[in-house]
Amino acid sequence: MSRYKASVMVHAPADKVFAFVSDVSNLPQYLPTTKHAKAEGEERVRVQGTAGGHKYDQDGNFHVDAAKHSMRWSSDGNEKYSGHLEVVPQGNNAEVTVHLVFDPPEKAKEEMASRAGSHDAAIQEGLEAAMQSIVNAVEGKGGKEEPASTQTTGHKPAAHKTEHKA
Repeated sequence: MSRYKASVMVHAPADKVFAFVSDVSNLPQYLPTTKHAKAEGEERVRVQGTAGGHKYDQDGNFHVDAAKHSMRWSSDGNEKYSGHLEVVPQGNNAEVTVHLVFDPPEKAKEEMASRAGSHDAAIQEGLEAAMQSIVNAVEGKGGKEEPASTQTTGHKPAAHKTEHKA
């Protein structure tokens, strides 16, 4: 499984940033492929969207620790992924860091590689778009960003601190 990481500084208090990212109803505002998200009982979530031209409807775990400004998630479906997000106060600002572990099926890897050069690049672009979408929403600078490889306009999300480890 491959591991990915991205971070961004948001010019807003950590409590405000965490309230936004941890609200399940806000997931479609910053996750690139997610169109709908709904809490389904305690620590459960259902997400629906379109990735690579294919619709998905998946359930998974979603744990929020408000005291630590962190959340963790994992999927129940065939596309195994998990991750965690932390919001760390930095004075009047907040640093958001997301860690993702993801090993998509071969067919999905091929599709991602065809549009972004490699599946790793596609996933990293998605993380960067999510980070910029969080900034846009919390700072009131605009809406949801899409990964550069899925856009026809050539607009690319602003660069953020990112890394990938195989």
